[in-house]
Amino acid sequence: MFFFKSKEKIVTNHHGDSINPEFAEWIVDFISHLSQNVLYVVFTFGIIFFIVFSILILFFSRKNQKK
Repeated sequence: MFFFKSKEKIVTNHHGDSINPEFAEWIVDFISHLSQNVLYVVFTFGIIFFIVFSILILFFSRKNQKK
């Protein structure tokens, strides 16, 4: 005997369409089969990219204030 109704969770994106579950499984399988070193390299490049562009934005915004 069930006291709680089970609800099926439907994941929606910001457009309101449901996400294709087969595509979601493919993404998870693809990422899980990557080497851990590849993931470290991608993460490291992402952090370096973010820091460099943050510094460039701060540099150029300060440079424009001096004029």
